[in-house]
Amino acid sequence: MLMEINLFGLSNIVPTLYALVKVSALITSIANIILLIGMLYVYVERYRKVKSKFTTTLVSFSLLFLVQNILFSFYFIFNLPETIINALLPLIFLGLEFTALALLLMITRD
Repeated sequence: MLMEINLFGLSNIVPTLYALVKVSALITSIANIILLIGMLYVYVERYRKVKSKFTTTLVSFSLLFLVQNILFSFYFIFNLPETIINALLPLIFLGLEFTALALLLMITRD
C-alpha cells in the first residue's frame, strides 16, 4: 500500500494536508476577525445615527467577540496542535462561529 501511494506521488500530500489542518483554525480565526471588524464598523455607524441601547449592545457584542478571536489567534500562534484531532475541534467551533457571523453581517448590511 505504501509503495502504491509513493508510485502515484501522493506521499507528499499527506504532510501538506496535515500542516494545512494545523493552521486552518488560525486562518478561520483571522477570517472571523475580519468579519467582526466589518460588523463593528456597521454597528458604530448606526450607533452614531440612532444612539439606542440596542446599538450599544451590538457594539459591545462585536467588541467582545473581536477580543475573543484576537486572543484565540495569539494562543493558536504560540500553541499549534500536535495532532489532527486537537486541530479539528477548534476548527469546527470557529467554522460554526464564522458561519453565524457571516449570516449576521449579511442581515446587518441589509
